[in-house]
Amino acid sequence: MPDHLTRRSLLIGGAAAGIGLTVGIAEAEAAPRGVRYRYQEQPNGWYCSAASVRIALSTPLLARNGSIPSQNSLAKSLNLHPYDGPSRENMGLKDPTLIAKVLNRRLSYVGLSYRYLFRIAPSGTLYRDLQAKVKYSIDRNHPVVINMNQVDGTRYAGHYIAIVGYSNRQYKIADPANPRRAGVWRDKQKIVDWNKLNRFTYFGYAG
Repeated sequence: MPDHLTRRSLLIGGAAAGIGLTVGIAEAEAAPRGVRYRYQEQPNGWYCSAASVRIALSTPLLARNGSIPSQNSLAKSLNLHPYDGPSRENMGLKDPTLIAKVLNRRLSYVGLSYRYLFRIAPSGTLYRDLQAKVKYSIDRNHPVVINMNQVDGTRYAGHYIAIVGYSNRQYKIADPANPRRAGVWRDKQKIVDWNKLNRFTYFGYAG
C-alpha cells in the first residue's frame, strides 16, 4: 500500500462514502401505505356515492368487527331516494356535504374533534392539499372519498371513488364503477386532473 493511503485517509474516505449512501437511502421512495377495506361494485349508474361511502366505512368497521351497511341503506341516508324525476341525471348525489355527515353518523363521530370533513381545496392547491389530507387519513385508517369528472378516460357528469392508499407518487383507488379498479394505483397528478371542483371528504381534525 502506498504510504499516502494511510488508515486515517481510508477511514475518511469510507465516511464520505457513507454520507452519500445515507443521502441515497433518504431520497428513496418510502414504502406504500394502505388500509384494509371491503369493495363492492355499485349496482347502477347513480350509486357511486353510496358505494364509495360503504368502502370508506368498511375500514374502521372491519377494525371494530362491525357490520357494513348496505348500499341501499346508505343511498337513503345520502338522499338518493326519492329521485327528483325520471331522468337519470337527477338520481345521483345532490349535496356532497352529506358524505361527511353520513360517515360521521355511522361511525359515531358526530361532534368529535377528529371526524370526517368535507373539503373544497382553494384554487391551485389541490395537489398538495389532497396529498396532506390523504396521508393523514390513511395513516389513521380512514379512506378518503373524492369527487371525479373522469377515471382512466371514462368521463362522468360526476362520480365518486375512494382513495385507500398512497405512496410518494401514486394513490391507490377503489372505484365502485369498475371491479377492475377495485384496488389500483394511479399517478397523483392524474387524480388531481380528474377531480371535480376540488372536492373531497377526508378524516381530520375539526378544531
